Amino acid sequence: MDASTMLSSRAADDIEPGPYPDVTKIPTPPLQMTAVAIMFALPALATVIFGLRVYTRVTTRTVGIDDYLCGLALVSGILVSTTLYMFFKLNYYGWPDAEVPDFDPSPGLWWNFFEQLCYNPVLALVKASVLVFLLRLGGHHNTMFKAIWTLMIVNICHAVAAFFGALFQCVPIKTNWNPELRADPSTFCIDNSFHIIQSAIAITTDIFILALPFWIFLGLRMPRAQKWAVLFVFVIGAVVPIVAIVRLVNIYRLLYLNERSKHYNIAYVWTPVECHTAIMACCMPALRPLFSRLWPRSFGSGGAKAEESPYSNSLGNVTYGGSSMGGSHQPRDRSGATKGFMLKDIHGSRNKTQTEIRDISPSGSEEEIMTYNGILRTTNVNVKYEEAQRNEAIAMSNGTSSNDPRWVA
Repeated sequence: MDASTMLSSRAADDIEPGPYPDVTKIPTPPLQMTAVAIMFALPALATVIFGLRVYTRVTTRTVGIDDYLCGLALVSGILVSTTLYMFFKLNYYGWPDAEVPDFDPSPGLWWNFFEQLCYNPVLALVKASVLVFLLRLGGHHNTMFKAIWTLMIVNICHAVAAFFGALFQCVPIKTNWNPELRADPSTFCIDNSFHIIQSAIAITTDIFILALPFWIFLGLRMPRAQKWAVLFVFVIGAVVPIVAIVRLVNIYRLLYLNERSKHYNIAYVWTPVECHTAIMACCMPALRPLFSRLWPRSFGSGGAKAEESPYSNSLGNVTYGGSSMGGSHQPRDRSGATKGFMLKDIHGSRNKTQTEIRDISPSGSEEEIMTYNGILRTTNVNVKYEEAQRNEAIAMSNGTSSNDPRWVA
C-alpha cells in the first residue's frame, strides 16, 4: 500500500481522534500547573461574581435579558477553560522541551478546535449583555440609541462570522485535528491572518463599548464622588481590551514566530484570562446596589445635600421649568406662620413632556436613575413668592385672609 492510499485510509477513519491517554495520569510540571491554576481559578471567581450579580438583581427585582446573556457567556467561558485544559495536558504544554515524550497531537488538537468554537461566543455574549444594559441606561437618547444598536449589529455580525470562520477554517473539518491531511491537495485551510484580524476587530469593538458609559455618565449632574464611583465600576472593563491586546501579541508569536512548536510555553492561557476577565467586568455595573450597601457615601443613591436658600431655610423639591422634583414648598406670612400652599405633584399631571429629575434609584441600579426622556439629576431651585406675598397683602388690606373659603389663590 503506497503512502497516498494510507493517507486516504486514515482520512476516512479519523473522523474523531483515536484513544488517548488518561490525562489524570500524565504528570503536571510546575509551569503547566501554573497554567491549570489560572484556567480554573478565573472561572471559579467569575462564577462567584456572577452569583453576586444574580443575587443583586433578584433582590432588587431588576432581572433582565442582559443577565441571561452574561450567564450564557459564563457557561461558554467554563467550556473554554475545560477544553484548553485537555489541550494542554494531551499536547504537553508547560513541559520542558527536552522532557516531552513522543505523542500523537491529534487528540489535543481536537480539543483545541472546540476551544476555538467556544471562545468567540463568550466575548460576543458579554458585549451583547453590556449593550443591553447600556440600552436600559441611555436608550432614551436618540443618538445614544443609534450608537448602541450600531455596535450591537456589528457585534452580532462579527460573532457569526468569527464562529463560522473558526468552524470551517479547514475543509474538511477533520483537517483541524489531523494536520497531516493538509498535504492532500483536496483540503483547504484559511490563512492564519484570520485569527489576527478577528481579534483586532474584537478589541476595536471593546474600546467603543467602553466609551459609551462615559458618554452617558459624564453629563450626569450628581455628587462628584458618586459619579466617579459609578464610572470606576465601568472603568474596570478597560482591563479587557488590555488583556485582549496581550493575547493578540501572543497569537502573533505563536502563529508567525513558530512558538507553538515550543512546549515550554503557556501563552494559550491568555484566552481564558480574556474570557473570564470580560465576564467579571460585565458583572460589575450590576453590583452597584450591593456596593452601595457596603460604601453608601460613594455608591449610595442618596442625593446631594441641598444648598441653603436666601429665601427659605430649607427648600424641598419643586416643579420648575417643566420638570418635577417631586416635593413642595410652604411660604410663610409676615408672622412666620406656615401657609398651607403646596405645589402639585408631577405624577398627577397629564403633561407628557415633563421630566422627573432625581439622583435616587429605588433599587439602586443605574437604569432607574433615568426615566422618561432625560437624564435624572437633583436640582436645587430658589423660588421667590413675590406674587403670593402681594396677593396676601391685598387680602389683608381688604380685611380678608387667604384662609377665607372665598379666597382663590
